[in-house]
Amino acid sequence: MTDVNGETAVVASFPDCDVCSRHGAPGIPAAYDGATVFGPWAYMCPTHFAELGRGLGTGRGQRLVLEVSR
Repeated sequence: MTDVNGETAVVASFPDCDVCSRHGAPGIPAAYDGATVFGPWAYMCPTHFAELGRGLGTGRGQRLVLEVSR
């Protein structure tokens, strides 16, 4: 489920940051799913999103939010 502005996506659990994992540090939770300055999309931690992300919104990226159990 994504919000109206396309800036958030609800997830059951946070995936690992793809960039951290690629650089030998698996297990760092991602806070964003977004396009990178290189083109491909990736799950990114806040640090890597700030460095490599293209922003929030439709076609750019979403902030990941944990699903609330009822």
